[in-house]
Amino acid sequence: MKIKNSKGKPFDKCFIDADSLIFRIALKDITLKLAKEYYDKSIEDIVWNTCSDEVFVALKGKGNFRYDVAKDYKLHRSGKPLDAKVAKRRKSLNNYAYSLGHHKSDNCEADDVVSIWAQEALDAGVHYVIAHIDKDIDMVEGWHYNFTKETLYYICKDQGYRKMCLQMLTGDSTDNIQGLVGIGPKKAEKLLADVPQPDMLDKVREAWEEAHPEDWKDRLEVCWNLLYMRRNWDGFRRLTLEDTL
Repeated sequence: MKIKNSKGKPFDKCFIDADSLIFRIALKDITLKLAKEYYDKSIEDIVWNTCSDEVFVALKGKGNFRYDVAKDYKLHRSGKPLDAKVAKRRKSLNNYAYSLGHHKSDNCEADDVVSIWAQEALDAGVHYVIAHIDKDIDMVEGWHYNFTKETLYYICKDQGYRKMCLQMLTGDSTDNIQGLVGIGPKKAEKLLADVPQPDMLDKVREAWEEAHPEDWKDRLEVCWNLLYMRRNWDGFRRLTLEDTL
């Protein structure tokens, strides 16, 4: 089923976060041959469903600057390492995708790469779509395609900024990113409900300062650095809030 965007025309470019796709496939108890076929078919389906003229696929590379920001980033509460078979299948799939010419960038994540590509396309006036299943990428302006739900939606700049401010309050337990204790999604929404977009970051700062008066700025900056999807190739390092906001 092809999904039409509001303009009823194909996208010029489709940017795929393949790291999450590969991980989902690696979790399946199947042979590597079947896993490769599943991957190929998934990429084909995304391109077909989004009516995209060109496709650019981002993969996980070596290293991640976020571990320099917080050593416990993505440290799961269980402390259990990834199953050996799953880890091996994931690595083999990643190498296979790379052999197809798909893109690897070191010291970052695949969602950083697609976010940078999206920013470059936006600046150039290119009609693009980002294919992913990661809520963090919903901070990025543009068309989005969820390839598991097969849904297409648009995120404007203000919506992306608001989503980022909300997550700076709640953090992200999935990636072990610490937010403010006692503030979940509903409370965060309530806190920012009547706040104009230009004042949202100040509201977030106030909440952090109230909770951690002695070191709120450092704590908030760590949270933001872990959450923020980079928009240029020289951003793979710890930034200050003033660098981009």
